[in-house]
Amino acid sequence: MTLGRERRQIPAYRREFDIASSLELAARLSAVVSAQQEILSAVTDLDKVLDVIVRSTPEVTGGSGAVVELVEGDELVYRAASGSAAGHVGKRLALGGSLSGKAVQTRELVRCDDVERDPNVDQAACRAIGIRSMIVAPLLHGDGAIGVLKSFSRDTKAFNDLDSYVVQLLAGICSSAVMQAREFAEHLAAEERYRLLFERNVAGVFRSTRDGRLLDCNAALVNYLGYSSRDELLARETWDLYPQRSDRETFIRTLEAGQSVTNARMQFRKKDGSQITGIVNASMIAATAGDDLQILGTLVAE
Repeated sequence: MTLGRERRQIPAYRREFDIASSLELAARLSAVVSAQQEILSAVTDLDKVLDVIVRSTPEVTGGSGAVVELVEGDELVYRAASGSAAGHVGKRLALGGSLSGKAVQTRELVRCDDVERDPNVDQAACRAIGIRSMIVAPLLHGDGAIGVLKSFSRDTKAFNDLDSYVVQLLAGICSSAVMQAREFAEHLAAEERYRLLFERNVAGVFRSTRDGRLLDCNAALVNYLGYSSRDELLARETWDLYPQRSDRETFIRTLEAGQSVTNARMQFRKKDGSQITGIVNASMIAATAGDDLQILGTLVAE
């Protein structure tokens, strides 16, 4: 009963404030989730990810604009920006002597209510953009920070604790998305390097399964074996490329025993039935998860 009386004694204005605060928090979180969904749809494209972040951050915090700064050596580089900072992409700040640098070094969110009164701020850089207050959250990865997300305003004391909380949420989403986008880009670059090496190799290059399926080959192998196209050769089973089926079986047993074959002199059957002798180097390699080991190798005709 006492507890009930205490509840009834809460002033009406306080109840209205709590309801308003809860509704505002729900609205902010809904906006963050919406931004996250848009980021996930673009996660393979770093530029699109960063564009969503700098566009969404001021909308959620009521700021004038936002910046994503990424660490490069002992500097921070404006990688994406909105509002009055949009024309400053590529701008560089020293890690020392800036609020962004402090956020990176301490790995903690920092807020500045008036840049003209904060000794940690690069005031010249802020004046050039028109920043009077800001929140800076580090983009954490592992034991360090890869950059920061900054929400800024042209007004002093523009942000509160809820704004800081929301920027921190967005920074967490941003850091994960940046790392995924980077990993995807690195994977594509590695695939392109592999493809160039594969296609331009003067040796015949092949990739096959142990059960006889030819998965890939280059133009040199097609020419060595006398086929008219890569597709025509890939349509054949690897057993067809040996004089005897037992030759392929011996090759597989040798690979399984040592995981590789170096400078092995072997006979192969061409499309027209004639034979060529070639030097083969091959290895067992791990395929994608759940798949059997594959064979990657080269053939140079004598």
